[in-house]
Amino acid sequence: KQWYQRRVAITAGVAVLYFFVVIPGSYLSENWDVPCFWEFCNKYNVLNQYIVKLCWGWTLALCITSLTVKLWRKTIEGSQYGRFWINMIAGTLIWFVGTNFIDYITNNYGYCQTEGDGLVIDSTKDVCRKINKGIWDPIIDISGHIFMMVLCNLLICYEQEKCYKALNSSEPKEVQQETKEDEGDDLLNIAGQEEVDGCVLPDCLLKFMDRLISFSLLCLFCIFNLMIVTTTLYFHTAIEKVIGVAMGVVGYALISFHR
Repeated sequence: KQWYQRRVAITAGVAVLYFFVVIPGSYLSENWDVPCFWEFCNKYNVLNQYIVKLCWGWTLALCITSLTVKLWRKTIEGSQYGRFWINMIAGTLIWFVGTNFIDYITNNYGYCQTEGDGLVIDSTKDVCRKINKGIWDPIIDISGHIFMMVLCNLLICYEQEKCYKALNSSEPKEVQQETKEDEGDDLLNIAGQEEVDGCVLPDCLLKFMDRLISFSLLCLFCIFNLMIVTTTLYFHTAIEKVIGVAMGVVGYALISFHR
């Protein structure tokens, strides 16, 4: 029960934080001329094209690699690895349903602006562009990037938190036993010396890979947060970004709120 209440509190806090970023940022972008920093105002910038658009793929690949290395190091149990795969499959389904829902709304509800006939109401995006040779103006263009980045960030935090919980509960068993036997000694020096003496190449390599992947996930998390801010400042309307945040939070809640 305490774990569940803590999970609700953390999710609510993060959701409020993202809403606090999106709503004031949208107000700022709609009422002031925000200068373009680097290429962030260009939707074809490198980060947007190769990181944000593929954010679920990056998140999935790094999380799978991270958990697999931890399984090899025996810092997590096989049952935890199985639950992780269930979460990732559920996340993939949420990503697929969410992005297709956004595409459906964007492509089927809007207006087609043509040069000769003016406004064509009964149309879709494909018909407008290919047959009518017009410009498609959707009624609402929900920010799929905001949805995906919020979902990915929350899942990265969720999975890494579970890993560190497992690490603290399972990995130190040998250390705890040695601590009881050598209670009067300098624990830090003993642990450090034993780690050096007992470190073989495969274990050192796995530990290095573990830390490298964790650092990569941290970098990805920071990039996603940066791109959430830039998307807020340069693209979409306030309601489109708020809906994107709400979809990401709800998707995360469907995965993480289980006992």
